[in-house]
Parts: sequence; structure tokens; C-alpha cells
Amino acid sequence: KAIIILSLLLLTTSAFGQLTKEDLRAIVREEVTASEKRTKENIDLKIEALDKSLNARINELDKSLNARIDAVHTRIDAVHTRIDALEKSVDSRFDAVNGRFDAVDKSLDRMWWLMIGFIGLITAAIAVPQIIMAYRERGKKEMETRQEALQTEIQQLRERLAALENTPS
Repeated sequence: KAIIILSLLLLTTSAFGQLTKEDLRAIVREEVTASEKRTKENIDLKIEALDKSLNARINELDKSLNARIDAVHTRIDAVHTRIDALEKSVDSRFDAVNGRFDAVDKSLDRMWWLMIGFIGLITAAIAVPQIIMAYRERGKKEMETRQEALQTEIQQLRERLAALENTPS
């Protein structure tokens, strides 16, 4: 616009005859200032329109992102719920396995004591007759030793009796 005004001023020679340099400068300055003002207003309007457009787009993106974040939070909550359910399931299974282990442990304890009892019974079944036989053997040897001592004593007494019978009285 400023160029158009300047070209009009230059084309009209009669206007130059009456205008001074300072007048031209003032006119150009006014036109430049007015042009700058209009340009600034135009730029401000465009910036404002862009700002509104960007704010609207940012709000749309913000809503979209918030919706996605809410969806992710919902999924995370669902995962937490599933994890909690799995933990409860695993805990109940561990409790069942622990119960089975306790039952097996009790059975093994009973089997252990039963084996100890059987070993004691077998030991007693083998040892008692051996002890009885050893006791009888010992008693038998003592009787044989006594019998020999008695036979020796009887023999001595017979010899004395015979010696006494052979002696004149």
C-alpha cells in the first residue's frame, strides 16, 4: 500500500511542486505508520486465530490423551484385579499343597514309628530265643559243673566209705 501511495505521489508532478521534503517525509511516515498498524492488527488477528485454533487442537488432543490415559488406567485396574485373583488362587493352591504335605508328613511319621516298632519286634523275636538259649546253656553248664563236682564228691565219699570199711574197727 505504501508503494502505491508513493508511486501516485511521484506520478503527480504538480504535487511535488508544492510539497517539501519534510512534508513528503511526514506523509510517508504517516502512511508507513498506518501500514505498520494495519499489518500489526492483521498479524495480531492471524495470531489470535491461530492461537484459538491451536488451543482448540490442544484441547482436543488433551481430551484424547486423557481418554487414552483413562483407558490405560482401566486396563491397569483390570490387570491388578486379575493379579489379585491369581494371587488368591495361588495362595489357595499352596494351602492345599501344604495340607497334603502335612498329611504325607504325618503318614511318614506313622510309618517311621511303625518301622521302629517292627524292628523292635524282629529284634525281640530273634534276641529273646537267643537269650533263653544262652541262659539254658549257662544253666546246663552250671549243672554239668555241679554234677561233675557232685560225682567227684560222691567218688571221694565212696573211696572214704571203702577205706572205712576196709579199716578194722
